[in-house]
Amino acid sequence: MSSSRVAYSGLVLAAMGFLLTRFTIAFAAMDDPMVFLFSGLVPLVLGLSLSAYGVVLTVGAYDPASVRTVVRWSLLGTGAMGALVVLTVLGSDPATPMTVDALRSETYFSNFLIGGAVGGTLTGVYAARTRRQRETLRQRANRLTVLNRLLRDQVINAATAITSHTALLRERYHDDSVETIGEQGERVVELIEDVKYLSHTGEGSDVSLRTCDLQASVDRAVETVRSAHPEADCRVDGTDEDVAVQGHTQLSEVFRHLVDNAVRYSDGDPPTVEVSVTATRQSATVTVRDDGPGLPADQRTLLADGEIAEFDDPTTGFGLNIVRLLVESADGGVRVDVDEGGSTVAVTLPRADPDAGADEPASRVTAPEIAGGRLGVTVAAGLAAGVVMGVVLSAAGGLIPVIGALYGIQNPTVGWVTHLFHSVVFALGYVGVVSAAPRSYTTAPLDRVAVGVVFGLGLWVLAAGVVMPVWLRLVGVGAPLPNLPPGSLAAHALWGLTAATVYHAGDRWLAGREVSLPSPGVDLR
Repeated sequence: MSSSRVAYSGLVLAAMGFLLTRFTIAFAAMDDPMVFLFSGLVPLVLGLSLSAYGVVLTVGAYDPASVRTVVRWSLLGTGAMGALVVLTVLGSDPATPMTVDALRSETYFSNFLIGGAVGGTLTGVYAARTRRQRETLRQRANRLTVLNRLLRDQVINAATAITSHTALLRERYHDDSVETIGEQGERVVELIEDVKYLSHTGEGSDVSLRTCDLQASVDRAVETVRSAHPEADCRVDGTDEDVAVQGHTQLSEVFRHLVDNAVRYSDGDPPTVEVSVTATRQSATVTVRDDGPGLPADQRTLLADGEIAEFDDPTTGFGLNIVRLLVESADGGVRVDVDEGGSTVAVTLPRADPDAGADEPASRVTAPEIAGGRLGVTVAAGLAAGVVMGVVLSAAGGLIPVIGALYGIQNPTVGWVTHLFHSVVFALGYVGVVSAAPRSYTTAPLDRVAVGVVFGLGLWVLAAGVVMPVWLRLVGVGAPLPNLPPGSLAAHALWGLTAATVYHAGDRWLAGREVSLPSPGVDLR
């Protein structure tokens, strides 16, 4: 799994939606404005919605592979519909040469393209959802397989050993029997904890995910292995900074299993294991390097891809199965490299907000992503800010129709639709900035309002002052460059204030609702 959730392929969908919309306006602008309102308004809204959806896919907390699936299907739908229209034009009059003018004479050509793009997008959403469901079913099957083997083999073996040594103790006291019973009892407790988290964590169940100190988890795991194998040389190369990651209370078990496995299968005398911790802005990686013969192919596949063998392998334990499933439950990934010097296993986890307490749910703030219901809050904030700003611009001199000229027709209805579309896209950008910044700087309402006003002023300088006049000149409308009137300055500052206020209110409402909701029960996945 990718540690970064920003899916830049969504920008392809956003660009395609924008270009198709511009194409629609260019064709419809040749007709009477009233005809455009009836025949072009719906495609205009659909095209701009498609473009906005591409931005949502880019900054939303979506699986990048799923976003790529949606984009591919959207491109396929657009291409297929375009080819169908061209063939229809050729078939209707084979003597007519296929030129741009011939296509422009087909009033609804671009509308069909937008319809194909929307249809392809909906098909892609269904395909991505189906793929994700298959992945969820695979993870559930893997969990059930591992749980079955743990309970069937490990627990039964431990219970058998305890029963046998208890029988020996009835006949005669043995120190070895007492020690074995204690060890097997502790083993059963460890297995039950593993079973608890394997059954508790799954797709869509974040109740067990918390902010974890990565270095502390690694240190605990290494110390446990050192106690069990005092002869081993376990070296740890940590980081100078405090690294918080998304994990759970079993996180140290992930590293304990890896380090213990490296010690057990080392060829060195003494066994040597190197553990290192590295971090980037978006993720952190723990690397375990041994000097053994190298992991077999089936175990490498298990760690990297989650493919569990159909039949039990009596020569291996269940540690690697547990590692893979626990890392999956924390939305992490595993990479395995084998060379002549041994095996290297790298576990990558998403970084979490370091300001969150250990008892708080993990919250990623190191990528400009917007998760969950906050996407809806962001859209609402964009629409509210757009309405407020539009009223101010209309009162200042009827500037809204000029925005429609950007798309080829200077019309109040087109101006309002495109203005609100711009506002939603800019609101997504604002919330992306807030999400990417450290939480200590963007949690208080005044901080968010300050960021919103500054963001609005930046839009006034760049979008309204430079991009818009250049764009207007390209479509044949005269405009000063730069264009920075004071009235527009106030409107953009008010936009930032409104967007920040509405978003903060919605965000606080969602936070209170999440706290008040009961915790979901155990979901065996």
